[in-house]
Amino acid sequence: MKRKEKIFSDPQAKSVFQKGMKYLGISLPLLFASPIVVTIGFKMLRRDQSYWLLVLGCFLTVLTIVLVSQAFRLILKSLFAR
Repeated sequence: MKRKEKIFSDPQAKSVFQKGMKYLGISLPLLFASPIVVTIGFKMLRRDQSYWLLVLGCFLTVLTIVLVSQAFRLILKSLFAR
């Protein structure tokens, strides 16, 4: 009978996993807010108002993509660290 091995027996892998989960937690509200801000920005553009909200929404979208990819990279790095 095999002895069960802990997933995070290495403290460094556990801290990398926690950092990845933190990034994922930060990006979760941005996943909802970014499309809303972009939509409001397009509606403001249609009414011949300023376009700063559209630029902000695009920036938030890019930031969200970067944070989610960084989070998945860190989580996978911690799970497959041997």
